[in-house]
Amino acid sequence: MRSTITILTLLAGTSLTLGSAAAEDVTLNVFHPFGSHSKRFYEPIADEFMKLHPDVKITFRAEAQNYNEGHLTVVRQALTNELPDVWFSGYNLLGELVDTLEKRDQIVNLSPMLDAEGAAWVKENYAPNVLELGQVRGAQWGMPFAASTPIVYYNLDLVKKAGGDPTNLPTDWDGILDLAKKIHALGDGVDGLTVNLSLDDDWQWQAILMGYGGQFMDAEKKTVTFGDEAGLAAVTLIQRLGKEASMPLLNEEQGIQQFVAGKMGMFFGSTAEVRTMDDAVKGKFEVKTGAFPLGDKDKGRLPSGGNAAVILTADPAKQKAAWEYIKYSTSPAGQKLVVLGSGYMPTNLKTTEPEYLGNFYADRPNWTTSMKQWPLATVWFGYPGSKGVKIWREQSPILNSIADGGTDPKAGLEQLVKATQTLIDE
Repeated sequence: MRSTITILTLLAGTSLTLGSAAAEDVTLNVFHPFGSHSKRFYEPIADEFMKLHPDVKITFRAEAQNYNEGHLTVVRQALTNELPDVWFSGYNLLGELVDTLEKRDQIVNLSPMLDAEGAAWVKENYAPNVLELGQVRGAQWGMPFAASTPIVYYNLDLVKKAGGDPTNLPTDWDGILDLAKKIHALGDGVDGLTVNLSLDDDWQWQAILMGYGGQFMDAEKKTVTFGDEAGLAAVTLIQRLGKEASMPLLNEEQGIQQFVAGKMGMFFGSTAEVRTMDDAVKGKFEVKTGAFPLGDKDKGRLPSGGNAAVILTADPAKQKAAWEYIKYSTSPAGQKLVVLGSGYMPTNLKTTEPEYLGNFYADRPNWTTSMKQWPLATVWFGYPGSKGVKIWREQSPILNSIADGGTDPKAGLEQLVKATQTLIDE
């Protein structure tokens, strides 16, 4: 592969540092999802990196609305050779991205770069389970930059008004549904809860199914396997969310707006929204975070949300600069900016040392909920081939129909399995 050969050439007899080794200044074009994250951490990281590397300039393309839209944009740009130099890919779409771009020599295998840093350096900075998030078939194609697990945000004022106990919040779905019903009964446009089943992405659907111990496909990724007992339990829960809790069908942004306006009792979302909630609520009501409920406490797992930084340029000088930029972005200094600007969990082991975050988490329990779920975290599942986004666009309307009562859970599950298998077999 051209990309692999280029990297090996770069690594021969030299360390991966810039400065005197760079013949001329380099400009990196970077593409990332979620516009709200630009000023929170992408731009601050770039500013700090450029202070350390004045011969590298970081520029940003217009942000993607979400991971799915960004992925489709990158795939389209690959056809016209207009790729960004660096893209932050959602974990569930990384395998698909590699399958699409590797055969065109448009994505760089980062394993040689990582190996060149030395085993001791890697061990000091990255846990194996974190590095795994950016691996495809054992190779390091992306460096984990942002990591999260799904959590629950509670409006404690509404919980109290509905007769709930803020010191003893529900930890299972039955308790959550009961509380949501009581909050919705308050009236005045107040909703009990929202779980995102919109076209944004399938992360929360995966969390519900995995929480029941379900799996999406077999080990060979040939056959859909969620048409089982776990799958039926998951879609039955989705029906209950609509039927018992009168859940509105909102996307992530709409759900956040409702919550910060004081009109939503429970918001199911990412730990990345902790900072957003703190800033937007500003003491209007008390917020508390809680663990995402598992349908099966023994077999249940949760998908790791977030993204990995990938290099898409074929230019040797840009590849070298991009690696330094990614190293800084995933360094303890870079990850400190990510954590403080969002609530994401740090992907670098050293970030919690006194020099960086120190005792930051000690008096901020809302920020630690997701970290306590790390033992339950697994890879955000990605479908084989190049149809992950298309598959979700087929699944989402079916799940929404189940939630609003238009489709029976059993029939809906059959539709989900059939639609998914058909697209995979095409």
